[in-house]
Amino acid sequence: MATKKPIIAMSAPVEITAAQSDGEKKTPPKFMATFYTGGALSIDGWDLPVVVDLAGLAESKVLVANLDHKSNQRVGNFAVANDGKSLVANGSATARTAAKEEVIGSAEDGYQWQASLEVNPQKVETVKAGKTVEVNGQTFDGPLYVTRKGVLKGFAFVSHGADDNTTATIAATAASSKEIDMDKKCKQWIEAMGFDVDELNADQLAGLVANYEGQQVKPIKAVAGSPFEARKLEATRRNEIMEIADRKCEEYQNAGLVHDIDEIHKLAEHAIEAKMSVQEFRLALYESSIPNARPIPYASRGNAGLSNAVVEAAICQAGRLQGHENQYDDQTLQAAQDRFKGRLGLKQLFLMCAEANGHNNQHSQDVTLDVQRAAFGMPGQRQIHGAGFSSLDISKILSNTANKFIMRGWNAVDQTPLRIARIQNVRDFKTITTVSLTDSVRFEQVGNDGQIKHGTLSELSYTNKADTYAKMLAITRTDIINDDLGALTDVPQKLGNGAMKLLNHIFWTEFLGLVGANFFASGNINLLDGVATMTTAGLARAETLFMNQTNPDGTPLGIMPRTLLVPTALKSAAFTLMNSERLIDGTATATQGDANIFRGRFVVESSPYISNSSYTGNTAVGWWMLADPMELPVIAIAALNGRVEPTVETADADFNVLGVQMRGYSDVGVNEQEYRGGVWADGGAS
Repeated sequence: MATKKPIIAMSAPVEITAAQSDGEKKTPPKFMATFYTGGALSIDGWDLPVVVDLAGLAESKVLVANLDHKSNQRVGNFAVANDGKSLVANGSATARTAAKEEVIGSAEDGYQWQASLEVNPQKVETVKAGKTVEVNGQTFDGPLYVTRKGVLKGFAFVSHGADDNTTATIAATAASSKEIDMDKKCKQWIEAMGFDVDELNADQLAGLVANYEGQQVKPIKAVAGSPFEARKLEATRRNEIMEIADRKCEEYQNAGLVHDIDEIHKLAEHAIEAKMSVQEFRLALYESSIPNARPIPYASRGNAGLSNAVVEAAICQAGRLQGHENQYDDQTLQAAQDRFKGRLGLKQLFLMCAEANGHNNQHSQDVTLDVQRAAFGMPGQRQIHGAGFSSLDISKILSNTANKFIMRGWNAVDQTPLRIARIQNVRDFKTITTVSLTDSVRFEQVGNDGQIKHGTLSELSYTNKADTYAKMLAITRTDIINDDLGALTDVPQKLGNGAMKLLNHIFWTEFLGLVGANFFASGNINLLDGVATMTTAGLARAETLFMNQTNPDGTPLGIMPRTLLVPTALKSAAFTLMNSERLIDGTATATQGDANIFRGRFVVESSPYISNSSYTGNTAVGWWMLADPMELPVIAIAALNGRVEPTVETADADFNVLGVQMRGYSDVGVNEQEYRGGVWADGGAS
């Protein structure tokens, strides 16, 4: 599957007419659109056509129309009707922005806008070539993708579209509710849906009139002289109306809105008796929720000026993350300090993000399931009202800050493996094979004929592969109630800590297992015995043995040693040898000088894992002299896409559980490489 963008955008043409005035007040234009007709779409970033399964499409709490898919260029809000076969939207251009003026003003001057629908896919199914699938009442042949689950986010006014099967209309409202010229059938149509025309405001009434005039489909008429055909058409009309009603009832039941189901049944029965067309019923079902389910948007003054970056910086400040000031600009850091002063609480974070997404908690400070769902933008909550565009995305905030704190935990654990091993970049989880670097590739003189001789590659090769290791932790209900922001910082830190401990475990299991496993052996000329401790004599013998290593063709290896790897018991002795200018030696002879010839020659590395009794091959007296792992590695770490550090992901907990889940995972593997890259001194008596 090719790399896919997270947003599916489907386009449709837009028609805009001039708005009318009510005295000095100009009423907002209304827009209507059939955005999607259930077919297959060709979308940038997807290598196959995409069909959006409308049965699995949830509706975001706030549907926003913007300009060019830019969240800061709002035009208005809308609501949508989904009958399982198409999407029909209705809304108002109510935003007080330059973007709205550009859209409406350009349309008045004759500019032809198009609309681009936005869907966030959550579950994608691949239909292979030769297979067929039934979606949205249509049959499709593979290969293609079907988004079985997704969330409708909104749409944008754009200059170019791609879906010619859909239509959109933006109509200006009438001057006022009193001046609207409404025919008798239109009034009956509105009242049949349970509305009192005299109680509707101008915007609501104009929207319903525009629906009636712009989207009305004539009822199905019986074919003259064919009673059988008339009965067949009538049965089809009734069945489709009941199917739409049943789907809406199921949607409400899944969302816990059982009290609305009876109203849907009553509306369906009325539609059948009133001979309403399927399209009329679909619009009536949608319109029945406008005044109550879609209150006038409001903007939270308490969240003005906030952004994801400001909140993330505030969490880093509260968690005292070292170096975070280098990851944000001065303006963001100052805004975080001014607003939160280094004291952002976990409960405050949830309430703030829920409010930004339109949740009205009636000034309560309790984080309930409804607050959590609102903070995460979960659909289906009637009490979560539209609040205009929200600049706070708690999922991104949690993920971004978690990936910062996970590195604090990662770096707190011994990093020795990363310094003495080569990091191999692998693309997948298959076993990879690399050829030995000790081959006959020495340059030779080019003869008069100009022919260059081929080098020979050794048959010696090494393998490695990456596997996935993971752990899941959670921010619990108790953490939220206790307002413990430390949970946001401690949980990912523990995951990072565990990831590095895992890497150390698999690394040292492999590395220490090389001792006594025919890797460091006399036959490989890389085993040195008879050296008691870390001494000048021991260093001299180890360096001599290393420098006498040869290529398979018998020529000198020519690679210089770089690292001394020692257990913690020999760490002080190794640093003394590498840092002292002069040494005190009680065995001095007439020919021995007092200068330390080994000063600064090797890099000292040490790990407590080397002498730990949990690992086979552990030692408190043995040590290694190793080449630079980039030149000739003794051992290598395979990392998927070159990322050896862990990744952390966050998600809201199960639907009925208050909390947040975090999972960390690493895709790594460890295996031996070139035995000529090191010498093992067993620490035995000389």
